[in-house]
Amino acid sequence: MTPALRRSLNRGVVDVWFSFTNDNRLKSAQKNYEEMLSQAEVLQYQQLKHVDNGWDYLVSRALLRTVLAEYCELSPQEIEFQVNDFGKPELSNSSVSSIIQFNTAHTSGLTVCVVTRDDAIGVDAECRAENPGILDVAEDYFSALELQALKSRDEAQQLDYFYRYWTLKEAYIKARGEGLSIPLHDFSVVLGDDGEFCEFVGPDAESWDFRLLGQNAEYTAGLSMNGHISALKFFHSVPLGAQSEQSAEDAFNQGPAPSGERRRHIG
Repeated sequence: MTPALRRSLNRGVVDVWFSFTNDNRLKSAQKNYEEMLSQAEVLQYQQLKHVDNGWDYLVSRALLRTVLAEYCELSPQEIEFQVNDFGKPELSNSSVSSIIQFNTAHTSGLTVCVVTRDDAIGVDAECRAENPGILDVAEDYFSALELQALKSRDEAQQLDYFYRYWTLKEAYIKARGEGLSIPLHDFSVVLGDDGEFCEFVGPDAESWDFRLLGQNAEYTAGLSMNGHISALKFFHSVPLGAQSEQSAEDAFNQGPAPSGERRRHIG
């Protein structure tokens, strides 16, 4: 008998959870977040505090742990992870470990966690650089097909499209869970005239699906899954606090706390 998930999740549906790390409501829960961490996470957190990345790391782990607790029978602090040979994390101590697939990404000011069932998944999020010079690295990481498509865009569009290609390619690498052993030039993401995902050119192309989760003046995020993506649901979360379901158009846009947010109590 297949174990039941605490939160309902159908195959092909991806739940996208996100939190803004500069949200003032997070500070009151800092001690609770720290108490969730494993010994390995505590060491990482302490190291990152000395280079000003500690807070973003802490919130990202709190979001991941509280989100996974929404789906399995464990409290956030009880969740344990194992990693594959390339460092991709997996649940290790839950009865639904074989069902739940997840991945995380964090960038300056934003942390994202995606959850689905059965199919390998990856996500990437990037804070937009104000320096157009970042386009110079495209030749190092993009395929010839992607470079040609990027350069065919108007100069005013190229930075936006750079991040679209970048996040989708990174999401694919993360979903595969094989690290940089996958040459970035050997596969291509094709975008349509509207800038949305159109086609994947690479190994087992028919098995993979991609989505741009959103792009605004601050952030771009991309998703890849080894299976058909039938639906996306977006949830803004303050770990151990308020959460709200949002539309795809509103996701990743910072602003006042949405009306109708509810408190959640986990574990």
